[in-house]
Amino acid sequence: MPLCAQKVDTVLMRNGDRIIGEIKTLDRGALTYKTDDVGTLAIKWDKIARIVSPRYFEVEDNTGRRYYGTLRPARDPGRMVVEVTSFVDTLDIANVVRMYPLGQSFLTRVDGHLNLNLTFQRANRLRSLNTDFEAEYRTRVRLTRLRANLYFQNQEDADGTSRNSASLSQVRFLGNRWLLLASGEIQQNEELDLARRGLVTAGGGRFLRQTNRAEILIASGLAFSNERFTGSSATFGLEALLSGEANYFQLDTPKTDIQCLLSLYPSLTDFGRVRSELSVSLSRELIKNFNTGLVLFDNFDSRPPSDSLAKNDFGVTLMVGWTF
Repeated sequence: MPLCAQKVDTVLMRNGDRIIGEIKTLDRGALTYKTDDVGTLAIKWDKIARIVSPRYFEVEDNTGRRYYGTLRPARDPGRMVVEVTSFVDTLDIANVVRMYPLGQSFLTRVDGHLNLNLTFQRANRLRSLNTDFEAEYRTRVRLTRLRANLYFQNQEDADGTSRNSASLSQVRFLGNRWLLLASGEIQQNEELDLARRGLVTAGGGRFLRQTNRAEILIASGLAFSNERFTGSSATFGLEALLSGEANYFQLDTPKTDIQCLLSLYPSLTDFGRVRSELSVSLSRELIKNFNTGLVLFDNFDSRPPSDSLAKNDFGVTLMVGWTF
């Protein structure tokens, strides 16, 4: 049997418990750990005193530095040793924010969620559907993310409306918490009479904070757009991109995840026009891998093609979701 498939890893808890199993990943303050007796566990990282494995790992600390090697026991509790043939690195466990076994299969590196909200009211024939999907695949130096959001509403004696978007992005991690990013996105929003917008962006950014409870990222770059509003022809434009993202995650019961993303697009070809996209989500776990939460969004355009078009679209949605 291959070494990577055996339960050869050892975790020593601060309360003295010793658990034999297989380390799957460390992310967002939780060590995913597979055992024969009790299945797959999510162990709070700050509850671990020592961790040992003969397998090779990529280990990342809160400064963005990465280390590669096997995990050896340290002399002092609360520390870990990453060892290769020529040298060793001793790290404080509290400063480690991510860890992945090298040679993981594709599926074990995929994480994401699927949220769903469905409404039907017989009195006024109101029907609405809102789905939010996200999947991430991470390698040693890259993160690929696929996102999609679909919204549809129809009501008796009223015009229906829809709002849809899909994006594919990739992040290239550099040293000292710096990164490069590129993405492509398609948007449609009947509330703003936006028939279609294609957006291609490229830029860079840096994590200002990266711990086992929170991440703060800022980024900037350029965005090339092709958009068409209802009743008008397609136009091309070049925009600057300024964005900030803050994530907070708590593993204490109930598990809580708060995400906030704000993107500003000042136009470089239509001076004075500014677009903004704000998304805030709160998610709390109901039972294992299932959660409920609120999603707030706000889309703003300071200068749509016509004065008769709406400048702003916003809303709040209650979601029930599944994480994987």
